[in-house]
Amino acid sequence: MNQHQLLMDLVRELDSHPDCRVHEIIAGDFGHLVAVETARMGIASWALHRPVPAHELPLPPAGGSAKQLVQNLLSEDPREATIGLACLNSMLPVPPARELQNIKAQNLLLRYGRGKKVAVIGHFPFVATIRHQFKQFWVLERSPRAGDRRAEEAPQILPAADAVAISATTLANGTLAEILALCPKSAVKIMLGPSTPLAASLFSYGIQALAGSIVEDRELVKQSILAGLPFKQLHGIRYVVWENFGGD
Repeated sequence: MNQHQLLMDLVRELDSHPDCRVHEIIAGDFGHLVAVETARMGIASWALHRPVPAHELPLPPAGGSAKQLVQNLLSEDPREATIGLACLNSMLPVPPARELQNIKAQNLLLRYGRGKKVAVIGHFPFVATIRHQFKQFWVLERSPRAGDRRAEEAPQILPAADAVAISATTLANGTLAEILALCPKSAVKIMLGPSTPLAASLFSYGIQALAGSIVEDRELVKQSILAGLPFKQLHGIRYVVWENFGGD
């Protein structure tokens, strides 16, 4: 499995869609998120170990080609790749409403993982409240907190998991393909977090559920991001889940 090929497949999902202008790129000082406004507004969580001041972020000027900005997803700089991911999220068509569930990622994880062995890639706010619901529960983190396991332990942990929840920041930090290769074919694999693209190509890589969000009030999202709020406090979005267990 190849990370570059996976990202190229994401970019190619836009081939049949018209290009448009980048209207605005929004990031707060020491914030957690970036938003890109094109035809719609897309958001992504910075693929960084810690929030950084805005002057350290490679924010390009508005007014350029949205498809060109999406190419940043292929960058080896996780900051540039995060901006490209937010732009991708602003351009992908929203799946049909009949295929979307309005639930949060933790509820989806409970649906498929309760009483089983579950691994979560990334320390999400909900992990402390649901970890007792599983037979075994691991949180793998590059910057581990109390109770977390180091990301380097993934080769020992992931092959034993019945369900794996993967932060979408792995698209921007270059680790998703490696993680998926370690997961059992039988494991339910969920991508989650603000960066999650509602992109059909991800299903072909063995991910069965995408737990992301749709921006419904651009101004509220903009103000929340400029205020440095984390995703769980973001206003103006709708949580959605898109499932596909057919692999196509």
